[in-house]
Amino acid sequence: MKSKNYKSISDESSKVFDKLSGEWWDENGSFKALHSFNLIRIEYIKNNFKKSLSDLSILDVGCGGGILCEPLSRLGAKVTGIDSNEKAIKVAKEHAKMKNLKINYFNTELSLIEESSFDIITCMEVLEHVENVSKIISISKNILKKNGVFFGSTINKTLSSYLFAIFAAENIFQIVPRGTHTWKKFLKPNYLKKKFLQNDFNDFQVQGVKYNPFKNSWSYSDKTFINYLFFAEKL
Repeated sequence: MKSKNYKSISDESSKVFDKLSGEWWDENGSFKALHSFNLIRIEYIKNNFKKSLSDLSILDVGCGGGILCEPLSRLGAKVTGIDSNEKAIKVAKEHAKMKNLKINYFNTELSLIEESSFDIITCMEVLEHVENVSKIISISKNILKKNGVFFGSTINKTLSSYLFAIFAAENIFQIVPRGTHTWKKFLKPNYLKKKFLQNDFNDFQVQGVKYNPFKNSWSYSDKTFINYLFFAEKL
């Protein structure tokens, strides 16, 4: 893989994650909610891929410090994690080494991955930070195997998401640092569905999830007003 050519993540988001680089593996720190989200994210992938993840090739886009990569690796998958944030990748490499996990981490952009073929691409809590969602989807299609699956999670663009995912999360519960999210970058499920279908994906499915800040726990929901998981299979 090549190193870098442009940043898909906005400069504002890059600055936020630079400041948080030392907290990726602090389960009581700024990524506390993300650590608890891992349980339901892994369950969602396992339930909807319908095959054992053992020996499958998985690419985690925007892997950060490796919070999702490590449990996927423990399930036997061949995991590659990429992130444009150099500090996050350094943390991910050091933590994987400490845990004796073989994960390939690269400080690079999705657009620079060449001649790769993956069974699964994960892109969790990332799309609401990128500059060009369509480009992420288009490139993913090209490097997924036939019948490969793209799994993601993001935040809906609603009044509820502004009130809870930004105002309450940043100012009241302080789940995430101020400036982590920008409401105008949030994504409606129907918008994403359209983009995936335009890029020869099918079977786009959405699952609402909700967070309890008092218990620091996630559960499935029949509502997608705020957070939601989704997957799309490549034709």
